[in-house]
Amino acid sequence: MLAPGLVALTRMHRTLARLRLPLLPPLNLYLCERRQVSALHSLSLPQPAIINQTRLLRELRTSITNQDAGTAVRIYGELRGSWLTDTANNSQHTELRMGDLRAFHILLRRSAAHSESPLNEERRRALFVVIVQAIDDMQRLGLRVGATEVAAALYAHNQLGQYSETIDRWQAAVSQLHVDTGSAPTDLDLSVRHLFPQTHIYALTAAVSLKSLRSVRDVYRDAARLMSEPPMTGPPAAFFWALFPAQPGINDSSSSDRAWDASRLGSVFLELALSDATKWVASDTQLLSRIVQALVRALLTEGHVHKATGLYERVLAEPRKTAPMTSWILCEMVAGLCRHSLLDDAYIILTDAAQKHCTAHAWNAYLDGVANSMRRAQYTATGKRQLRDEARAPLAVLKRMETCIGWMEKSNGAKPDLATRSIWLRACFRAAEWRRAYAYFRKHYEAMCNDIVCWDIAIRGLFESGDVEAQKEGWRLVGCLVRQADESGPHVDARVVETILLYLFPRYRPSYQPPPARTLDQQTLADVLAWMETRMPQRRKITYAIVIGSLLATNQVARALEVYRTMVSRKLWPSKSINCMLAKSLATGDQGVAAAARFVDENFPPHHYAAAFAAIIKPLLLRQQYADVWYVMDRHYSEVNAPATDRAPALSYPFPTHDMYNMALQAAAAHGDWEQHRLFRDRIRAHLDLVSNKYPMPAQRIAHVYAFHHNKA
Repeated sequence: MLAPGLVALTRMHRTLARLRLPLLPPLNLYLCERRQVSALHSLSLPQPAIINQTRLLRELRTSITNQDAGTAVRIYGELRGSWLTDTANNSQHTELRMGDLRAFHILLRRSAAHSESPLNEERRRALFVVIVQAIDDMQRLGLRVGATEVAAALYAHNQLGQYSETIDRWQAAVSQLHVDTGSAPTDLDLSVRHLFPQTHIYALTAAVSLKSLRSVRDVYRDAARLMSEPPMTGPPAAFFWALFPAQPGINDSSSSDRAWDASRLGSVFLELALSDATKWVASDTQLLSRIVQALVRALLTEGHVHKATGLYERVLAEPRKTAPMTSWILCEMVAGLCRHSLLDDAYIILTDAAQKHCTAHAWNAYLDGVANSMRRAQYTATGKRQLRDEARAPLAVLKRMETCIGWMEKSNGAKPDLATRSIWLRACFRAAEWRRAYAYFRKHYEAMCNDIVCWDIAIRGLFESGDVEAQKEGWRLVGCLVRQADESGPHVDARVVETILLYLFPRYRPSYQPPPARTLDQQTLADVLAWMETRMPQRRKITYAIVIGSLLATNQVARALEVYRTMVSRKLWPSKSINCMLAKSLATGDQGVAAAARFVDENFPPHHYAAAFAAIIKPLLLRQQYADVWYVMDRHYSEVNAPATDRAPALSYPFPTHDMYNMALQAAAAHGDWEQHRLFRDRIRAHLDLVSNKYPMPAQRIAHVYAFHHNKA
């Protein structure tokens, strides 16, 4: 039986509820306290456990009120076990606990926002992990996870680098939004009733971080549709900016670091994004220019030169209807036309542009295109393709570039920068003018001495030239870099270390006998080696590829295998090229073909088998060692339809592949061994009967190889 005072308060509560008036804060707090005590007494727990849980709940609430995140995390850890072990009798104080958990994760997020120093990075990650745990606990306990919790969970997943989990949780919340029964939601409805715009931004940011084009398109389409429906007023500008996390530079999409490039989404998607941005956030002109820049790059990459030119002209003629003109749009246009060998058109666009847009970046894009035309001009000397630009000979390219750089030095606008000088150095070395490049580097040494890119170009260019004097100067330059880097010189990155390693490593093989003209100072070499040991990249596959390749080139297979095992132990799985190098060296060395085949089966993944065994049989075919060739080709022939086992996983393609058959038939025909040619064709015929049903597409390729060589036989 309730006390008289509690009966009166309960009646007042019911009256206020009928009138749809808000409950007074003191009354609400009092009823929550009574509800909590009643719920705790209803649990099938011993009396000390009830008292301890009540104490912890009050301490958790007090720590949240006092903004004490550390104490709240400690108390939550103690409460978490009892909440998750007994959920059947905890339904009576669900409302109170949901409010506590919501206030708890909000406190943790605010605390993490104020701990952005590097020293607190581990603490921040721990707080985000607890945030995800708290929201997961709400779902396990049957509590309603609202828009606030979804946004907090997505933000925490992004901060932890769990981008796939971010997209999965966002898709689950979006799927709940579509569950509409036609009636007003009740307190028992646990579905998400709405999502904040920031939640969709978190999801799009995660998709971009994954660099998955399909995920980005799907998230953008669904999120833009949801934010366009009432009561929302459309996507905000931050939603579109999530597509462009990098700085708007001309080289922000280099393949070396695999940075995100929005132009890979395609011109169709970017045209839709430009239309949506113009509709919803037309006031953000910088965003519109950024989308136009990516769209121009996408159009030129896809070969739509006329569409890109038309868009560029519309931006110049009607900037208010499309987007304001920027120097980066000019850079994309000039660079794209140069990639299509339209150097004259690029020069006309560059010279006709306004002076404020003709920055050094724009001129560098043109100079880089002219320098690359030298490589294309050398390629066209074989008669395979004709270009209509005038940069046919290397000296003509250098003359044209020198004229442009001289104009930049005399003009009042763009001035040559480090990128300009690095492009000129690369062009001189490509034209085999290493003396000219080295003299330029020494002349402008003060301007380039702190730029590691210029150092890398100069060192690599001197080493790659066939001149003995150039290689001497290259090692002298390496010694200078070693001395300066130890003092206050340029910051040395992994690329220049790998460049030096590529040419330094062969000098330390046991059988190396350098010519007298190439003998270097031993003290310099010792200093370089000691300097390299402290700067050797440990987490880059290209570094291991250089070391393994150098060891195999000097017939040090045992040491190469040691480096290979070290690479695997560090969870850096070797690439296909590294595996092929090892397989070929083992097969042609003292170990023999059988040992190489066993090494491939025991260490390589199944999708590397075809390339590795092709690398093995290629030198065997040249030496007409057909017995070893048949040994390799028969090794997995019987496993085509065999199930996977612990020792031999099932192949996802027929073995031998059509490339291996084609290689064998070509070699037999070149050597005039028509008997082996007939045996290979007989094997293909028998193989087609085995694989035609299970692997229709690979079988079709094998059939094409058979038909081609059967008609020639």
